[in-house]
Amino acid sequence: MSVVGFDLGNESCIVAVARQRGIDVVLNEESKRETPAIVCFGDKQRFIGTAGAASSTMNPKNSISQIKRLLGRKFSDPELQSDLSSFPFRVTEGPDGFPLVHVRFLGEERTFTPTQLLAMVLSNLKGIAEGNLNAAVVDCCIGIPVYFSDLQRRAVLDAATIAGLRPLRLFHETTATALAYGIYKTDLPEQDQLNVAFVDVGHASMQVSIVGYKKGQLKMLSHAYDRSLGGRDFDEALFKHFAAKFKEEYKIDVYQNARACLRLRVACEKLKKVLSANPEAPLNIECLMDEKDVRGFIKREEFEQISAPVLERVKGPLEKALSEAGLTTENVHFVEVVGSGSRVPAIIKIITEFFGKEPRRTMNASECVARGCALQCAMLSPTFKVREFQVNDGFPFSIALSWKPDSQNSTPQQTVVFPKGNAIPSAKVLTFFRSSTFEVDVLYVDTGDSQIPQKISTYTIGPFQHSKGEKAKLKVKVRLNIHGIVTVDSATMLEEDVEVPVSSVNEVPKDATKMDTDDAPSDPSSGTDVNMQEPKSADTAEGASASENGTQDPEEKSVPMETDTKVEPSKKKVKKTTVPVHELVYGALLAAELEKAVEKEYEMALQDRVMEETKEKKNAVEAYVYDMRNKLYDKYNDFVTPEEKEGLIATLQEVEDWLYEDGEDETKGVYIAKLEELKKIGDPIEARYKEWTERGSAVEQLVYCIHSFREAALSNDQKFEHIDLSEKQKVINECSEAENWLREKQQQQDALPKHANPVLLVLDLKKKAETLDRFCKPIMTKPKPAPKAQTPPPQTPPPQPETQAPEPQTPEQQQNGASGAGEPASEGGAQEASGEQMDMDKPDNSTEASA
Repeated sequence: MSVVGFDLGNESCIVAVARQRGIDVVLNEESKRETPAIVCFGDKQRFIGTAGAASSTMNPKNSISQIKRLLGRKFSDPELQSDLSSFPFRVTEGPDGFPLVHVRFLGEERTFTPTQLLAMVLSNLKGIAEGNLNAAVVDCCIGIPVYFSDLQRRAVLDAATIAGLRPLRLFHETTATALAYGIYKTDLPEQDQLNVAFVDVGHASMQVSIVGYKKGQLKMLSHAYDRSLGGRDFDEALFKHFAAKFKEEYKIDVYQNARACLRLRVACEKLKKVLSANPEAPLNIECLMDEKDVRGFIKREEFEQISAPVLERVKGPLEKALSEAGLTTENVHFVEVVGSGSRVPAIIKIITEFFGKEPRRTMNASECVARGCALQCAMLSPTFKVREFQVNDGFPFSIALSWKPDSQNSTPQQTVVFPKGNAIPSAKVLTFFRSSTFEVDVLYVDTGDSQIPQKISTYTIGPFQHSKGEKAKLKVKVRLNIHGIVTVDSATMLEEDVEVPVSSVNEVPKDATKMDTDDAPSDPSSGTDVNMQEPKSADTAEGASASENGTQDPEEKSVPMETDTKVEPSKKKVKKTTVPVHELVYGALLAAELEKAVEKEYEMALQDRVMEETKEKKNAVEAYVYDMRNKLYDKYNDFVTPEEKEGLIATLQEVEDWLYEDGEDETKGVYIAKLEELKKIGDPIEARYKEWTERGSAVEQLVYCIHSFREAALSNDQKFEHIDLSEKQKVINECSEAENWLREKQQQQDALPKHANPVLLVLDLKKKAETLDRFCKPIMTKPKPAPKAQTPPPQTPPPQPETQAPEPQTPEQQQNGASGAGEPASEGGAQEASGEQMDMDKPDNSTEASA
């Protein structure tokens, strides 16, 4: 199972993989850690990532960048309209109100959705990860901005599906940074909370989060953001400054030339990086436009002055994050800055003044999100065992449900299901009383962000039919899943059958439009324990006692109700029936559209692969032409006749001219045939050279083999004495035959020029040496016969004196001691042995006496 984390940046992307020793950032094909998020469309194929960045300067109108800014947003979005003015490519409004990108691909005009373009970027990142891991990559964790709406999150999931990925989680970039920071900390407090503020200034947006740490866990206290404040805004300020300056000094308008605009933006980005470390910096661009070289110069003070409108907005997210966390600057213990745009000194100065403490850079500013995503993927994967660390993430928006009561002309009712800061993931169950199919809308409420559309989706629940003809009681399960996407998971109709009669009671009639929110059933993904109440609606037709002002009635509960008399417990059998739920997500891809997009991506990937293979074959032909021509004048000069050499050089020149003219754009098969045609002429020359270079060592090997076996056969060494003379003679004859064959072949070869086909081949020499070894080795390595073992004559044992068995002793004799203790020890060895044996045979009660 793959464990990969992707950081999808607005400008560049980073891939991190989990290994047994930790998290590694993967290098792309150019050995760089960051891969540009660019898709460039050519006449024959796409160029993605580093190849796209290299092609973008020459083909700006077909090079699509900053794809995240287009994702899941209406074409009429003011921020999107502002971005489009700086894009060199063409974007129009689609039939559904969302943007469509126009490019020229495969010789025709084509349109792509931002989701398709993001899928292309993800496919490239997937290929980088697979090349590093040497395994298929499917499961992953993708970092997204915290401000992404439900539709944008769904678009990222759709793009991952098109790219052949299965995200285990869409992880907030701020939470990924917090995880990468905290999981390695071994000194986190157990009781008191350590509060850390993370300020992430990226290429296009700024995100601020305040996180509380305790031992083995983190809790997201607050989120704040500015979706249009990033490093590119400083680039834009420099771009406008120098565009106006060059128009005045050099009388050129870069806005009229897409390529000049792109080159000036790239130069301004480099200038910004130089100003981050130096008080002043020059700007020089050759042939920017109309064959004019331009020069500029700017100091850091002037740069900060022209960037003042951008810098003034930095403090807003800081204040909002602090207020929502309910903290003061004194309660924030550390401030960490990350992101590529955080290196601007003016931003660091503002952060320092706001928090009253110097920001720290303990993490890699560009790689922390990718590392956090890889860590989260490892925690969700069974492949790795990760240190116990709990991540308590919070949802940045409030989610409400809205529905219409059964009665006609009634105003829609609405209740907040997942308040801001609700744990991710989470699930809740709501109770409805309905007589027919009804609709429930999922809405954003109180977002404070005009760019987020209020309505997310509509769910149609039904049809259903209650067996008693009454209003049915339905339990509707609403889930905020691990990706931060809200869905209505299921609807269940409950029917109760009373089996035991109970005493009559006067109950308050149920409201036909009453909705109760119960706790979700035991669910590991539920992060909260909520029991919400819904106000009654004025439905006089049902005779419900409703509050006129629409306020909540604390008396209204879904279980047990107040009655006039005591109710005896009754047995109830509950019948559960699943009710169909139909989903309509505004702006999302339909299943059929998603399947079609997957097929399109596969076709384009196949086309790219064919073109890459065609390029490889074309390069192989070109490389063969240059290599063979050089060798004909050098190494192969003696191995080819002058006529052959002249003809081959002419052929090589023809192929070279063909490559740059008619053969510049041919198919893979044509290049393969052309290479085979050249090799038919060149391979014999190469073979003659190879035979000449390798023949000497092969001859030496055969000669050594002949001499070794002959010397062994003629030797008087004792280790060969056991071999019959006839066998030795066979070895000598075989060696003589091989020697004569070699002498004859060498004479024939020496008479030939180098450019002639050889008669003494290296392969024949090796075969002759193997044949000789196979014949002689078993004879000369025959083991000596084992000597016959001589059996020694049998030895007669010396006569032994007769001994009588000892008479059994009486107890009195035993008490008088051992009778043999005072005998002479001349035969001590035998006597000791017999005495020891006797002692071993004595009964237990004689042990003390013998001792």
